[in-house]
Amino acid sequence: MDRKTIEDFEKAHGYILPESYINFLLLCNNEPEKYCISYGDICLCSLEELPEERKTHEMDQYCPEYIAVGWGGGGEVLIMKQERSCNTLVVTSGGNLISKFISPEYCTFFHDFFDGWAARKCPDWELNSMYK
Repeated sequence: MDRKTIEDFEKAHGYILPESYINFLLLCNNEPEKYCISYGDICLCSLEELPEERKTHEMDQYCPEYIAVGWGGGGEVLIMKQERSCNTLVVTSGGNLISKFISPEYCTFFHDFFDGWAARKCPDWELNSMYK
């Protein structure tokens, strides 16, 4: 996995991936399942999984400014704003994936999540603590 592959993917799909998520994909060589194996119901998406998640959650229609980067076993969707500088991971219910409901009232926000987490080599206890 390299930046050129990610840039080509973004161009092909019309996405803008957050730099923090790009760094995570580079760190894990686009194999997030290796980092998620001990996280229970939490899964993060590989580059190839992003379009399917977007389609599944009808994000083009309801919240086009976001990208789904993962999910939880209880119906949670992990999303990020399609901005290069975004480093906030948002956890919401799949039913709240409408732009006006992506707010602190309906979601949990983890600011500076990927930058710090990836810098610490992605410890599983940090992802697990999201649901405690």
